[in-house]
Amino acid sequence: MKVKVEKLLKNNKILSYILIFFITLFVCIPLFSKYMNISADDGIQHICRIIGTNSSLKEGNLFPVIMSDFCNGFGYSWNIFYSPLTAYLPLIFKLFTSSYVLALKLFMFSVMLFSGIFMYKLVYRICKSHKAGVISAIIYISAPYHLTDLYTRIAIAELASFVFLPILFLGMYDLINKNKQKTYYISIGAIGLILTHNVMAVYAAIFCVVYLLIYYKKLNNKIVIKNILINVAIILLCTSFYILPLLEHSLTTAYEVFAPERMFKDNTLIGSKLSILDLFFTKPYDMNFHIGLPVTLGIILAFLYRKRIKVRYAKLINIFLVFGIISIIMTLNIFPFEYLPDTLKMIQFTWRMMEFAMFFLSIVSGITITIFIHKNKKKDTIISTALIVYIALLVITQNNTVMLPFDEEKYLEPVPVTSQTGKVHAGCATFEYLPSKAFINRGYIETRSQDIIVLDGEADITFQNKQGTNMNFEFENAQGNVKLELPYIFYVGYNAKLTDENNNVTDVKITESDNGFCMIEISNVQKGKIEIKYSGSMIMKISYILTIIGIICLIIYSSRLKKLEQKQKIKE
Repeated sequence: MKVKVEKLLKNNKILSYILIFFITLFVCIPLFSKYMNISADDGIQHICRIIGTNSSLKEGNLFPVIMSDFCNGFGYSWNIFYSPLTAYLPLIFKLFTSSYVLALKLFMFSVMLFSGIFMYKLVYRICKSHKAGVISAIIYISAPYHLTDLYTRIAIAELASFVFLPILFLGMYDLINKNKQKTYYISIGAIGLILTHNVMAVYAAIFCVVYLLIYYKKLNNKIVIKNILINVAIILLCTSFYILPLLEHSLTTAYEVFAPERMFKDNTLIGSKLSILDLFFTKPYDMNFHIGLPVTLGIILAFLYRKRIKVRYAKLINIFLVFGIISIIMTLNIFPFEYLPDTLKMIQFTWRMMEFAMFFLSIVSGITITIFIHKNKKKDTIISTALIVYIALLVITQNNTVMLPFDEEKYLEPVPVTSQTGKVHAGCATFEYLPSKAFINRGYIETRSQDIIVLDGEADITFQNKQGTNMNFEFENAQGNVKLELPYIFYVGYNAKLTDENNNVTDVKITESDNGFCMIEISNVQKGKIEIKYSGSMIMKISYILTIIGIICLIIYSSRLKKLEQKQKIKE
């Protein structure tokens, strides 16, 4: 009898996954149209970033943080400052196609699919209902704001973060319910959020802390505390390859991204606030911030059927309902977002809180709609038909940007920076990842040659050879303390070695010039050779080791919990 039940559950899960796959495929049909405007909004930045990351890998950089061809060949870094996972993972799909655009689209389809799968797993974990899990997954996948990220904003990082929210809370659910089975999902979810959209990670952490405080009595349990500490340690270790270099750059020199009010402005926050009507009505060709009919129905049913929600997860549903409603309120013009701490204002646009609203309320809606149609085939059919029609209408109306096919060939060569470059530049966004000195001197970037420039003292450059982030040159007749500016924008991690005329090799410190470029100083050496290479700083190399240690710890931790789960099943 037990074997038959397990087989039935397994079959139901497989059918659920198949249904989620086909719903995702249906939602993503316009994505693979050649007329899909993949370059809209953030899209062009992500395409150029992937191209640059791939070029850096081809140059032999294991961790491609500098796009050497960008900014007129002086190098520009996305992956030091911007969460790097959305640059690396699309390149997996590039192995199967010659098109960067198709690789990006396949990645977008994948994150849509996995967001639904993990939402299903979370809801099934809570209420043990395949139907509720599938309905929640469908609502989550087809949420209007989710489709806005997919089709209108081409917000790849935010789109990817939708995958990791259900993973994170799957781990949180097991943590609070003293069930060790999936607590390692906390690490996977948090790591994924940090490496896809660090601002969303900050807000997710706040929700997790509040969630723990609500269940503060559970924190008296030593096992719960132990699992929290283990997960925090693994998260810090695994993300250290990104966090530590980011901190190092912030402490080394001034970069635009760290400048006060550079990444957020109060007037932008105020201007992005929504009205109540925006939650239900959208102007043609505008971004869609609807709550959506299924979520609206789910909220109503949560109040009508509150007594029919099972006791074991009733409190959780109420928590998620409150979290979802608070998230919606935070998008509205009545909420004083501009008075929050600067860290929270890094969200830039208040309507981004709609992601959390859709996450929490999809869970609530899936469960309450399932209660509504329980043991009533007529209601089941009506709701299923309504959902299909609703999704079809969303897909048709969301994909409203029909244009000529995007020509990715023209972007295989980086777009040059000129005096005519506007506020936003393909491949460099708003130049927020430049040193502040280089940002101020963007005209210098346009006119500067690829040669080494003698800033102070005298020296003759007799030979130079530059290949990506690697360069070597020879000099002679150096007199006094010579300052040489290298044709590289300043980022920590460039290293220089000097070989003098007696073949003595010494390290040369690289600093920042007044133009925001790499600079070296030579003294008491009249003739020699210098080799420049981007090999990363010592902190970077240590961070890579820490990340490897973190991954090993995560594998050991998850394997141990899986073994405990298997032993528990055998006992049962």
